[in-house]
Amino acid sequence: MTVRTLRADKAKLGVASGGLLGVAALVTTAFFTDFADLHAQVDGSENTFDIVVSGSLEPGWEPAPSEWVQADDEPFLIDLGDSSELPPGATKHVRIAVKNASPRVHGGLTLELRDPDPMGDAVDPVTGRYLELFDKLEFELSDNGATFFTAAGAGTAAERTYTWPETLAPGDVHVIDVAISLPREVDDRWQQASTQLQFGFEAVSGSEK
Repeated sequence: MTVRTLRADKAKLGVASGGLLGVAALVTTAFFTDFADLHAQVDGSENTFDIVVSGSLEPGWEPAPSEWVQADDEPFLIDLGDSSELPPGATKHVRIAVKNASPRVHGGLTLELRDPDPMGDAVDPVTGRYLELFDKLEFELSDNGATFFTAAGAGTAAERTYTWPETLAPGDVHVIDVAISLPREVDDRWQQASTQLQFGFEAVSGSEK
């Protein structure tokens, strides 16, 4: 069984999937999931701590009340659609959102971009081409048109992690535009490589305001 087959088997466990890259030179599938680690001080029903997430490919999308899902419940996926394309030198845009659904508790918030199934320098035993594309991707995150974080898949976990300088108040939302780019210099050695991209939110409860 090849490494690619192992990854495909794991992908069947997901809720949905879609193509991020779909051109002759590069074809991949990307999963957009969330993971969350919540640390809360709870001393009553009004002091519970909770974050929820959502996302879309639609330009100008804003999260509707029915679209929020628990950040620590199960993988959160955005289906990118089979026709989506990201050739070398191009950029794909998605929008994600995170909300503090707590009644009263503020929370510090950290976001990490990660590959949940890294394959490093593994190659296809038949073609000799690389299997992993995550390390070639570049990311730019913005809020209301202002870029607040850039990262590269090849960076360390710390370099792919952003912590907001201020806590997220109860009911407040961060709507984040994510530009995913594949550099023009990526060549045919990554033809048919694939990746998974996971947006991980870690929230830590703070004091009441």
